[in-house]
Amino acid sequence: AAIWYRKAAEQGNASAQNNLGVLYHDGEGVTKDAGQAAIWYRKAAEQGEAGAQNNLGVLYHDGEGVTKDAGQAAIWYLKAAEQGLATAQTRLGVLYDDGAGVPKDAGQAAVWYRKAAEQGDAMAQYHLGLLYRRGEGVSKDAAQAAIWFRKAAEQGNADAQRNLGLL
Repeated sequence: AAIWYRKAAEQGNASAQNNLGVLYHDGEGVTKDAGQAAIWYRKAAEQGEAGAQNNLGVLYHDGEGVTKDAGQAAIWYLKAAEQGLATAQTRLGVLYDDGAGVPKDAGQAAVWYRKAAEQGDAMAQYHLGLLYRRGEGVSKDAAQAAIWFRKAAEQGNADAQRNLGLL
């Protein structure tokens, strides 16, 4: 796969660039190299490939292959989130929830969590449930918390299952 992805990636194919980045990140078919992953993700991300934007955000968030920078993570997550990528929406919500790389803002966290939660993202459903349970960024509402915890719990999210039990 790496051979063929590289051929397409070198011709500017954004999807292949992202996929090659994944191979480097995971060390599949190539030597694991987060720096190379970052290079290929960036090439794809700059072409607007949402998955690559999210993946580059993860590298910045974790400091893998690039200098750890929550602000850069937020920039790349936002680009992917605006394209509707649920994983990026959830990650962006977490940054707003924590005030990492962006101002702490539970209201913005709730906006991004809801977008991802409505797409079925279990982690976003769990986090949205927490916001409703605590009344942060949304009105305190145990019934809404239970709805979102249940959705995440039914997908196997153990934290949501515990919180649903607590409610």
